[in-house]
Amino acid sequence: MHMTKEEKAVQNDLDHHDVFKKEILTLRNDLYYQYFENKRGRWFFDISYKPLQQPSGDSYSIRKVGEDKIFLFLVDAMGKGITASITSIISSSFLNYYIDRYDETKEFDLKSCVSEYHDYIKRLIFPDEVVSVSFMLFDFKENQLQSAIFGMPPVLLQTLDDSIEYIKANNFPLSSFLSEIKINTTNLKNFKKILIYSDGLNETIIEDSHMYKEYMDEDFKNAINYKDFLACAQKRVGTFDDDMTFLYIEKEVCCHCCLQRVSIKSHMEALDGAIETVEAFLRENDIDAKCSAYMLNAFTEVLINAYEHGNLGINGDEKASYMENGTYDALVKEKELEHGEKKIHINLHMKDENGQKTLKVEVKDAGDGFSTDIMKNRLLKKDKFNGRGLLMISKLVDAFYYNTKGNQVVLKIFKKEGNRDGKYS
Repeated sequence: MHMTKEEKAVQNDLDHHDVFKKEILTLRNDLYYQYFENKRGRWFFDISYKPLQQPSGDSYSIRKVGEDKIFLFLVDAMGKGITASITSIISSSFLNYYIDRYDETKEFDLKSCVSEYHDYIKRLIFPDEVVSVSFMLFDFKENQLQSAIFGMPPVLLQTLDDSIEYIKANNFPLSSFLSEIKINTTNLKNFKKILIYSDGLNETIIEDSHMYKEYMDEDFKNAINYKDFLACAQKRVGTFDDDMTFLYIEKEVCCHCCLQRVSIKSHMEALDGAIETVEAFLRENDIDAKCSAYMLNAFTEVLINAYEHGNLGINGDEKASYMENGTYDALVKEKELEHGEKKIHINLHMKDENGQKTLKVEVKDAGDGFSTDIMKNRLLKKDKFNGRGLLMISKLVDAFYYNTKGNQVVLKIFKKEGNRDGKYS
């Protein structure tokens, strides 16, 4: 059937979107809008994934491989175009299939994982083709990081005293031949930030004909979150000339903090008191009007979620039905009689150090929680996306994360001295 020019354009857009959806399905993140926490502390894993085209020559995943272990990989296939993209996609597909079949009753072994991946990929790449990959295994119980880096740029680590250290590639890029697998072990005790990235970041040429890697250490060191780092990189670079992916990993370090704790019962009138408490905290810590408005709106949204969906157990469909019938207030009163003694716990943090302010608000309810995977529907199934409250929160704050259960949320806004506009995004 003959198609007009306009019809071909529409079909190309549809095909492009289908390719994007298929590619996204191969990228797995078990910490999607979540933080990792154990008795040693709390870690945040953030990703910036900016393909030059779809499908991309970069791929990544972040997977849980035990109670205290996180395995991640970042693949950068050689060259550009469809060949590199296919290699990248089949790499992430195999590695995620390997993790899905992993027996959690056994110890996860990084060398075995890399070895099985090589046995698979060597049959599918050309004789002259190579694949660069960073394999990282975080063991938060032992507070250490195992790394097998094949021809990728060095990993950046920022110490507690703000110096920069490196984990350099300890293996040649993967090819059809592999003599041995070298694995390094790094103690995480003295590090607060880690940057893992593809060469589309550090090797991009900027206006002064230098590569961005000459400025990257400084930008990473001074960044107060991953959005700030990305903004600094984009300001210097403009447009990246290759697929660009980085994983920005940060340990929660809270010194010089102002902390206030509040607990309320699950009654409507208690919500107003909690909002007034947060408003007073912001005012006492000299937070400007714009930042205060953003945080108060985000806090109000998560507080109502904790009250309605968490402690009272009212789901979205139930709320919509009762609202339509005009009987929602009666439902709330009924639920309060049953669940009103359940507490909502609120922690307020203000860190002010070296001209950088971090405003953090935590809200925890007694409910069953929810899966943050619903946020993926905004990319894959927009017609079925019902997390618009979460989408609104993402526009109001610089970062937000839930615990694994989904009944505790952390809201963050960052502010540098002299940045009168408040949040970065």
